[in-house]
Amino acid sequence: MASTAICPACDESIILNTEPKLDEKVRCPHCRTDLLIVELDPVELDWDDFEDDWDDDDDDWDDED
Repeated sequence: MASTAICPACDESIILNTEPKLDEKVRCPHCRTDLLIVELDPVELDWDDFEDDWDDDDDDWDDED
């Protein structure tokens, strides 16, 4: 059974054809925003938290003096 959720970025409905799972990543087909399932009943989406994907090493930045 398909579920639906609203994209927080574009307010369009997203049809989830598989059983939704908490913290599952989905991409809005309308605006291409990466989202996470944060609630199951009803299904609620939120922006994906990219903190784990970012490298916080400041040595990569060039400081222009």
